[in-house]
Amino acid sequence: MATTYIQFDAPKSDNQTAKDGLINSVFKKALVGFLTKVIPKANPDFNDKIDAVQYWLLECDNYTGIPEREIGLDKEGLVILKMPFKDNYGYWTDNNLLLNDFKEHFVVSEISRDSFEQNWELFDKISNFEIEVSDFQILSTGANGGHIYLTTEFNHNGQQRKLVIYFADKLDEHKIKTRAKLKLSGRLFDEGIQQSLSLLDTKLID
Repeated sequence: MATTYIQFDAPKSDNQTAKDGLINSVFKKALVGFLTKVIPKANPDFNDKIDAVQYWLLECDNYTGIPEREIGLDKEGLVILKMPFKDNYGYWTDNNLLLNDFKEHFVVSEISRDSFEQNWELFDKISNFEIEVSDFQILSTGANGGHIYLTTEFNHNGQQRKLVIYFADKLDEHKIKTRAKLKLSGRLFDEGIQQSLSLLDTKLID
């Protein structure tokens, strides 16, 4: 099957993601509102993640123009959803927009099949995760004014693994300096036994 792979910014009612003069603000608000209403029924696992999508990747059939698969990336470029997946029908794959509609109404760039497939597979390597740690090392980086992160080791699926913990909020970074035990939640990224585990967008649970 011949396919085309595209990327475009997620449509928001309060920003300019469509080509000037083609989709006005009223239409964009209607589009966002309609899609938001259908998400809870069509995509139960991803209802709380749709608003965090910054970029969409779509796989479209060249003959029909119908979107077949879709991937949502957050502002950091990390995969936070893919559809169709389990009981989730899709955000774009479950409506009437076709490939030419996306090209006409949005600023679209084509991507490679390999890039799409890599991101599709990447989703399966990330999962929601909670952990309590008391034996950890506090480290820092100078990027973006300096960020604090943690490293620790724990038994994961029967194997001793190193875990690197990156916080979503700088306030949590400073709180950890005064605590001997931490309860944390985030997105666990596992690239395989040869690599360290990463806990992304980590939040401190009080």
